Amino acid sequence: MIIRKFEPADLDDVLAIEYEAFPDPYPVDVIIQLHEHGAGFIVAEVGRHVVGYNIFWIKEGIGHIIALAVGSHFRDMQVGSLLLEKSISILESNNIFTVSLEVRKSNVRAINFYVKHGFVTIREEDNYYSDGENAFIMQYQKLIN
Repeated sequence: MIIRKFEPADLDDVLAIEYEAFPDPYPVDVIIQLHEHGAGFIVAEVGRHVVGYNIFWIKEGIGHIIALAVGSHFRDMQVGSLLLEKSISILESNNIFTVSLEVRKSNVRAINFYVKHGFVTIREEDNYYSDGENAFIMQYQKLIN
């Protein structure tokens, strides 16, 4: 498996994973705009296929995970962990040591994944998603000595 920068040729694989993973997937134009406007965008590739991706950016001095997803056949194979760790490493190389994200309150699997990687819930946001579901706002903070 290789972790590398997103390339436009990866779009179909990324969209397939996005639509499989999320009940409210980002539209294709939003994903393209994120890439074109400089968001960090990395993919995990096995063979010639993208099996996971992470989109992130820096906003107001804080890293923000926009979307992290792994194809269902590759879950529980550390793909998500490798993508998250690489993203955090990229952010830290840019002197960003705080990373935040939103996750559906009902997505226990994702919440446990982020907790395992050092994220903590800092608050709950009511009616965050278009279907009215609440989100947990989670944050990772690297301690700097």
